[in-house]
Amino acid sequence: MIITDQLQPDDIPQLWAIDKAVWTPENTPALQQYEDYDAYAASLWHQSLLLAKEEASGKVLGCVSYHHPSPLPAHRRHWVLGIAIAPEAQGQQVGRQLMAELIRRGTEAGIGKLSLEVFATNPGARKFYQKIGFVDEGLAKREFWINETWVDEYRMAYYIGD
Repeated sequence: MIITDQLQPDDIPQLWAIDKAVWTPENTPALQQYEDYDAYAASLWHQSLLLAKEEASGKVLGCVSYHHPSPLPAHRRHWVLGIAIAPEAQGQQVGRQLMAELIRRGTEAGIGKLSLEVFATNPGARKFYQKIGFVDEGLAKREFWINETWVDEYRMAYYIGD
């Protein structure tokens, strides 16, 4: 497996398929971003991404996106992230290796904090993040109303360095 930050045109339909397979009302409030392929494809070129690919075939196994939470100078040492791993690649250390590379790059870039949000209805993801060192920063009760029920959301963080 290789990890790259170089998005290729052939990666886009593979990322679309991964996102369509992975994201559901049980783990995201933002399914509408996966309804328009052209808008989705165009948005990828403006994101900071790390892609995990099979070395021989170039098949995309997963992706992590990251960005500062705002353009404020006070947020320059903080990245917010999202991660999606192809269902057939889950449990094969793809997510762990992507996160390790993100932490390495964050360290080099002087980032002190990585953060993400995870639904309480997605305990497997929360457990994964805890295993690699993320801690709970808070719980937003009744954060989203999805499928006629309230969904709580955890805010989690990984602290780099100091």
